[in-house]
Amino acid sequence: MTRAGTAALAVLAAAALAAPARAAFAPPVQLESGSTGFNLAADTDAAGFTTLLTTSGNHGPRLYEHAAGGPWSAATPLPDDPKGVAGPVVDAAGTGALGIAWRVDVPRHYAAIAVAMRDPGGTLGEPVQVAGPDAGGVRHPALAIDRAGDALLAFHVDTSATHLNRGGGIAIARRAAGGAFSKPAVVDRAVSSAPAVALGPDGTGIVAWTHDRGVYAVSVGADGRLGKVKRIASPGSVASLVAATGPDGAATLAWIGRHAVGKGPSARTRRDVQAIARAAGHAFAAIGTVASTADFVRSVRLAADDGGRVTLAWSREHFGEDRSIGTRGITSTVLATTASAGERLPAPRTVASGGGLYRAQLALTAAAGRVAMTWGFQANRNHFGVQAVVGRPAALGAPQTLVSVPDQPSYGGLPSAVATLAPSGVATVVYVESVGGAPAIPVVRLLAADGS
Repeated sequence: MTRAGTAALAVLAAAALAAPARAAFAPPVQLESGSTGFNLAADTDAAGFTTLLTTSGNHGPRLYEHAAGGPWSAATPLPDDPKGVAGPVVDAAGTGALGIAWRVDVPRHYAAIAVAMRDPGGTLGEPVQVAGPDAGGVRHPALAIDRAGDALLAFHVDTSATHLNRGGGIAIARRAAGGAFSKPAVVDRAVSSAPAVALGPDGTGIVAWTHDRGVYAVSVGADGRLGKVKRIASPGSVASLVAATGPDGAATLAWIGRHAVGKGPSARTRRDVQAIARAAGHAFAAIGTVASTADFVRSVRLAADDGGRVTLAWSREHFGEDRSIGTRGITSTVLATTASAGERLPAPRTVASGGGLYRAQLALTAAAGRVAMTWGFQANRNHFGVQAVVGRPAALGAPQTLVSVPDQPSYGGLPSAVATLAPSGVATVVYVESVGGAPAIPVVRLLAADGS
């Protein structure tokens, strides 16, 4: 749970209105309650079918499903009720294609990577182990699927050789629709960042990672064949690497860089939001700086729809002198920019700013030329909430406040939130809300709502 006290996990669905009108979100309804918090992973496929996976200290993973316009299902365990599920990720596409991947932490931490898949028109299969103890410790699974049910999986291996299993080499496994995952191929044994994975609507994909001040990538053909590992950029400092793809191998990678300005006591660090793009049938172009700021940028998010339109978003944090607002004087602005995969990203637009709010933990998703974004906010020491916005990236309306809770202290940071989006324009936002005092045993309620 992100905050002590009574808390609520809310899922809201809203029919997106014609731009630039604001999306409307309905009130939540309760799905579950417990005495510990929830970790969340969710996605919506092209038919508007939403899958929500929660993990909690009260029990193992629980699956919720929600067809467009229908009620939410009761909670069910994953097939075979697996134990030791950690860090799950969910991806959905097409009409019913679904993939769920996670790290297995039994009988010991970082023991294995497991995946459960559902092909279009099928049912969710029992988990299969893609990597086990012989991988030397595994972590950070990243999964992407396409509308046919093809899947691309990348993860860390040999993590036991690093401090606290924080990093490792890069392994990749591929699955054709209806088939089994290939034996993982270790493509880089250097200690690397967590991999970023993207799969286009035609089955072509990319896996990217960083180490030694460089960005590395390997392309994946529609037939599942891996290309050669290439160092595609050497920007120096690289953090929060993300990837997106379009048709025919078009791809966009983005990250946060930094560089020093000035010397001696007057030296300052600037953060650069940078991107590199590859048009279909071409090599990656030169690095482009999308934005540069003296403020702090914690992470970036990148999402693509089936048409190959990519949107990059981030939160820029400003350190101010008025410590009564935001989080101890830190306030932030949400920015975004959009282009076709493989094209240079233009200067960003402001999505949300002002109000003395600290905005962070940004989540982003895209479908049919539209995007949905959500984030947690803090107005002062004891005032927290969640905001969201839905629409076309170039014409987003004002964000809507989904929940605003004053006079409620936080012991775990901002409310976490995730978002999904159907091609119809219906967005689903999942978040944790604190709604009461701090009893000896905090109560957490799982809530859901649908509407327009």
